[in-house]
Formats: sequence, C-alpha cells, structure tokens
Amino acid sequence: MDCKVISCIFNILLLNNVVFCHDPTIYMKYTFPDTRKVDGYNTIVVEKDKDCTLSCVIDKKPKTSELQWVAQIYRSNTTIAISTSTDTQNSFKYQLDKPATNIFRLKVQNVQVDDQGLYICRVQLHTQQFANVSRMIKVVQRPQVIDIFTSSNMVKEEGAPTELKCAADGIPKPLISWERAGGGILPSGGRELVSSSLKISKVNREHQGVYKCIAKNTAGMDVRRIKLDVKFTPRLASKAREVFQAVGYKRELKCEASGNPTPTKDQMMWFRNGNLLSAGKKYTFENYFGSNYVLMKMIIHDIVAEDYGQYSCYAENMQGSGETTILLTRSDTEVPDRLVAPSTGHLLSLSWTLIFTQFMYMVLIVPLSK
Repeated sequence: MDCKVISCIFNILLLNNVVFCHDPTIYMKYTFPDTRKVDGYNTIVVEKDKDCTLSCVIDKKPKTSELQWVAQIYRSNTTIAISTSTDTQNSFKYQLDKPATNIFRLKVQNVQVDDQGLYICRVQLHTQQFANVSRMIKVVQRPQVIDIFTSSNMVKEEGAPTELKCAADGIPKPLISWERAGGGILPSGGRELVSSSLKISKVNREHQGVYKCIAKNTAGMDVRRIKLDVKFTPRLASKAREVFQAVGYKRELKCEASGNPTPTKDQMMWFRNGNLLSAGKKYTFENYFGSNYVLMKMIIHDIVAEDYGQYSCYAENMQGSGETTILLTRSDTEVPDRLVAPSTGHLLSLSWTLIFTQFMYMVLIVPLSK
C-alpha cells in the first residue's frame, strides 16, 4: 500500500472514539461581543435586548455532512435545534449567513434571559460522532431604579421617624447602597450603607440634604437622588454673649437664626426688658438671608448709660420660635465693631520707613561704635 495512503488512514484511539486524518477541523473564529472567561468557561456576555454573533469556521467539511447549530437552554433545561447550514425555522430569533465558504455565522437577536445557554456549532463525522465548538451566552442587564418602589423627595418634621426606600431591576440582581451627596456622614453612621432602605428613627435638622440610592451590578449602575427636607423650629445663637462699648459710641449686636422654613423679616424681632424695639434713630436693623439661615444685626446708636443691659433676639416660623440674649456692658474706651486692615499705601510707607531707618543705622551708628 502506498505510504501516502497509509499515512492518511492512520487513526488515534482516544476515549474509544476513532478520529481520521481527513475529519474536519472546527473552531470559533470570532464572536461579538468578544469571548471571555467566566467561571472557567468561554462565554459571551450580552446585554439584554441586544444582539450577539458567533462565527464558526469548518475546514475539510465532508460534502455529505451539514453544519448544525444547537443550543442547550438553561432555564427550560432543553436542547433546541437552531439550524442546519443556513436554514432556520425561527428567523425572528436567529439569522444565519456565510461570509466565506467555510464560515458559518449565527446571529441571536434581541437576547433575553430565556436565551441563556450553551450554543454549539457542530458537524457530523464519518464515525457517527460530532466535531463541535461552543460558547456560553450569559445575559446581563444594567440596573434600573424602579420608580414605584423608590422614595421620592420628601418633607418631614423634626423628630418624626423616616425611611428612604430604593428598589432596582437588573441582571444579575443589583446591590443597593446609600450615600449622602457630597460624601457626608449618614444618619446610621459611616459614609455608605448597603441596604434597600435607609431608616432614621428620629429625623433632625442635621439629616436634611440629598441622599443617593446607588444600584450596581457587573453591567453598570444607576443612581437616584432623593432630597430630604426637614422642618424645624428656629435656633438662635450669638458668637458674643457679652459685648462692650463706651458712652457716646455705637455698637452692633449680632444673632444667627437657623430654621426651616427660614424666618421672614416680619418674624424676626429684638427686645429689651420684654419690650419690642422699633427701627429709628436709636436702633437700626439689618438681616442677611441664606439657606435656612439668617444673620440678624441690630445697631445701637449714641449709647447712653440707660442703654446698658440685656437684649434678646427672637425668631419664629410655622414650626415654633426661639430666642437668645446678648449683654451690652459699659467700657471705658471705644470698642470698634470690626478691626480695619491698614491700607496698601500705609503698609508701603511703613516698609520704606523701616528700610531707611535700618540704612541710617548701618551708615552712621555702626562706624562710630567701632
């Protein structure tokens, strides 16, 4: 027998299957999305509702053998025949084409969770066995926060129990966590809480702000921002509980009022010995508004002996009221309301004076001392 013929018909015994030298070779040339290892398996990770493509290459395919695409579907635990060569019975789900004589391409359209499984490209051998190559298709879905099961912006009164809820869909199931916008400390402590809800037994003014519900999985993340507005009674404070001034001068008294809603101009007042003070030549009032904050300022003009004593600043809103006191005490000399920084010209003049004095000292005094 010819040596070439002998070399062509040699066989290898492997697991009781005989494979001849002229049997076809089969491999997966490329996929979209790209194949990657997941739990040790060659896997195509596809986003839900997207398409994926598998291109199977067969060299030395017997003319009497047809390429087959089959799938082992996980959810139904069934094996389905997708196609033979380029024919399929479900053109809505699958598309087949041949970009080259030895390339058989399968497109799985609008991939859903029910499509997850092992997809096999195979061709029958002369030995009644199959040569095959396969890829797993795994479906993922970016998280999406579910509106009807997630809290929206809310308003609570100080002291009330509060719960912020968040729910999300996704494949795999998203992990939900909470953070404060800006990275602040959560009412539960720490900067992050992994939970579907954020519970506050008694909400207070420090809890007011924006909270972020973050739903995350391997496919991506979704974020929902929830604003918590806390209504609270005004709290008044003064950095200087006692101020000083001499007779004949003016003096500023300042209070800081925080409250929600922010007190209006008509809801802020100054008192002396229980008597409401009115604006005029003696008293001038100024208010500076911020977010849930007001700086209250009263100026007492031309102070006389009778002006010394205790003053009260008062503020109210629909939640309640608050007040604090400031004591005005007599001093022997004038006390300025604020320190005035020296002008640039004054500083420059002072600098040149110091330089000139040092120069004259070096020229006149130092030689004489020698």
